[in-house]
Amino acid sequence: MSCNSPESRPDWKAYVLRELGQDAHRQAEAHLATCSTCHEEVATLRLTLDTLSTLREEEMPRRIAFVSDKVFEPRWWQRVFSPTFAAGALVAAAILVHGVLQPGQAQVDAAVTKAISQVEARHVQEIQAMYEQLEVRDKQVANMYRNAVLSQ
Repeated sequence: MSCNSPESRPDWKAYVLRELGQDAHRQAEAHLATCSTCHEEVATLRLTLDTLSTLREEEMPRRIAFVSDKVFEPRWWQRVFSPTFAAGALVAAAILVHGVLQPGQAQVDAAVTKAISQVEARHVQEIQAMYEQLEVRDKQVANMYRNAVLSQ
């Protein structure tokens, strides 16, 4: 046999596991005696099989664990020391400190009321000035109308 093409090579896994028929087994042994590459492959397969046989047998799990199971939830200390929790705690602390150090709502309300009263006072003055200008124009128009009527 030639081991240049994969189709012509014997099935070494079946050979090592003793699953080949008698004729195929004899042909594989004959090829193995002449080919060093195949001999190394069979040695590797036997080593793997021997290593697997040394592992202890374990019972198959009765149920597959899902991502939603409690097994996958982090412990309380893993949550506390996670970056997202730490960032959220820092933001909450900053909001609390800002609320404590900033002026109270009463002071803010007083400042807003004062600003509103100043703006209203300015508007009242502007409106009074407009009324005075309108009265002056009314008098001018009335005088012009009287002069126009008298001149006729």
